[in-house]
Amino acid sequence: MNPPSPFGLALVIWSMSVFWTSMEAMRRTIWYGRAVRRGELAREIGPEKPSVLVVRPCAGHEPALERALASLAHARRTFDVRCRFAIESARDTAVPAARRAVEMLERAGIAAEIVFTQGGGPNRKVAQLAAVANGADVIIVADSDIDLADVDLDVLVAPIVDQNPAWVAWAPPVEYAKPRTWGDRASAAVLGASLHSFPILARLDPRGLVGKLFAIRKDALATIGGFESLAQYLGEDMEIARRIRNHGGNVVSVPLLARSLASGRSWRAIVSRFGRWLTVIRAQRSILLWSYPGLFFATWPIVFVSLGYSPLEPIPGLFAASLALTTRLLIAFFSTRIAKRPVRLGAVLRDAVLADVVLACAFAHALRTRTVTWRNHVLVVDRSGILRQSS
Repeated sequence: MNPPSPFGLALVIWSMSVFWTSMEAMRRTIWYGRAVRRGELAREIGPEKPSVLVVRPCAGHEPALERALASLAHARRTFDVRCRFAIESARDTAVPAARRAVEMLERAGIAAEIVFTQGGGPNRKVAQLAAVANGADVIIVADSDIDLADVDLDVLVAPIVDQNPAWVAWAPPVEYAKPRTWGDRASAAVLGASLHSFPILARLDPRGLVGKLFAIRKDALATIGGFESLAQYLGEDMEIARRIRNHGGNVVSVPLLARSLASGRSWRAIVSRFGRWLTVIRAQRSILLWSYPGLFFATWPIVFVSLGYSPLEPIPGLFAASLALTTRLLIAFFSTRIAKRPVRLGAVLRDAVLADVVLACAFAHALRTRTVTWRNHVLVVDRSGILRQSS
């Protein structure tokens, strides 16, 4: 038998690289779960309880907004908390739900208030955080769509008040709301049926931080310049992680899931959302951008190219295609289970395709333009990663 041509060999190497990376991600995720069960990670807070402030930046009305904002009343914790809802103006449509949530939290014995932040800086979320994130040892940031009911907040806070504390701890986000649109299904597929599932990605890229639900120490926040110094970055969470590493600190993910209740989104909105994410990658961690076609949605390019090439070299072509498909299915089933979503064959197969199509569209969007629309504002991310208002 003749050895494969350089092109056939390249296809096999590409497919095997995706396979081994996926297997390593699964191995790390499994070992992390075992470490958690063995009690090797800090999950409890000692007798000296920190003062904790929960900050929830809000912008506009969302389905289940009131439920999400009031869910802190049903979170598990051994420490006292205060809560602030950061809203840009009194005209914002999030205000009615926030007011009702304040009433519910106060009935549960939690001091809560609404703070109108009046904008400031192109990254409106960061401007909101900068206006309210003060007066506590630990700041917990929870996006407005995150459901905190039954979440053990001690698990989130413990790593940053331990004897050898991390600087920031975060919970990987997943989507739990019943999908109402194809956009909802597509977003849930990326976050729960692909290698981009954050409970898996947290193990594959331990230097990362996703800012849907995270806790940071007051002194760590001051060391990196405070939230106000991040207003020029679209990916403020990625910049927080970078600055912490540069100062010798560490970022840890915790064995919690940040459950998003977001729903009712269009396909275009979801592609735009992940396009923003990849624009952040392009600007702030550009070396990782090409891992998306090379790894995260590599299955279908490998399959189509390999099958097209197989008449010339059947063995390497068919091997590369079959290995890519097998790998993709393994990751889809594994990530669905890790995200604690129902594992049904038809749904998993659909989600495997949806996730890769969304990521491919988002990648094309990020390559095509540095202009993004976020919170109804048109912004431009320049080549240095700085966020500017579009002229």
